[in-house]
Amino acid sequence: MLIASIAALMLLFGGGNSLENYLLHIKKPVKAAVESKVTVNEVLDLSKELGKQLKAQNKEITKLRGSVLDLHPKYDTKSADIEAYIDKLITAHEEGQKQILDTRSAMKNLMTREEWTKVFSLKDD
Repeated sequence: MLIASIAALMLLFGGGNSLENYLLHIKKPVKAAVESKVTVNEVLDLSKELGKQLKAQNKEITKLRGSVLDLHPKYDTKSADIEAYIDKLITAHEEGQKQILDTRSAMKNLMTREEWTKVFSLKDD
């Protein structure tokens, strides 16, 4: 139960995701590392689509968090009610992580090994 509570708190007040952040702000390194304009556009389209998906998902997560926080102070709230929302939060979070990894994989498949390595070596520039 302690681990579930900690996981729930992390989902409620969670932190950032550096891979997500990098994939959403990959324009400059991709343009610098990838020669094919078609590949550049495909990778940037994937990044834009990921941004749209995550924005919609974050809206859903924010709504779910609000629902959990609204239930918490109510005397007649049952554990099952809160657990149902926490399950939805966990599912939404997992779906977002899957989207991030799927986008990363799709980007990787578009680039050569050398381009991929160069894109990620430019991330700190």
